[in-house]
Amino acid sequence: MSKQNRKTRDFPPLQERVILSLARNNAQTINETMKQINGQYKSTWIAFDTLKKKGLIKSVTTKEYHGTKYPSFWLTELGIFLAISRGADPQTILIRAREFYPKDINLQFLIETTPILGENAFEVLYLAALTKGKIEQTDIDSILANQMRTGFTPQVVKQFITIAKKYPKQYRQIVDSVNQTQEKLSKISQLLK
Repeated sequence: MSKQNRKTRDFPPLQERVILSLARNNAQTINETMKQINGQYKSTWIAFDTLKKKGLIKSVTTKEYHGTKYPSFWLTELGIFLAISRGADPQTILIRAREFYPKDINLQFLIETTPILGENAFEVLYLAALTKGKIEQTDIDSILANQMRTGFTPQVVKQFITIAKKYPKQYRQIVDSVNQTQEKLSKISQLLK
């Protein structure tokens, strides 16, 4: 197991509880999350501060209480992939992502299609976003290649294509990538004869 992979598995429990609480709910203040997870205010505040510094959560709205405005937090792209790799429901997260990131079609595409591609797909996306700061087509290609090795059944392919077609730009990129891979494999096959 790689050092990076161990690092994602050894995530501090309180921070993980905060991430999963935000994943299950709408944007929350620190106090609302503290109550959700039955935590202590100071340790929850420290967890929030650490998660902000790690780029896993950010303030997306504010809530007013007795005339004072408090920031409400929700997951960043990196936080979304971490939450889903830890068991959060992708459909719930997709609904919230459409609310908080309505223009990030690529993020919505990944949240909706990746569950079809296997359990480890979100961890691959999380690690890609963590190490490179963004997800590239090569990361998606890697997930697709892994799925092909582990049993991409016709039913799974049809399900994936049905969802992918709702996102024309991303669908076109996948088709182009598959065609390029097919050409390269064909050349290799010719050399092996």
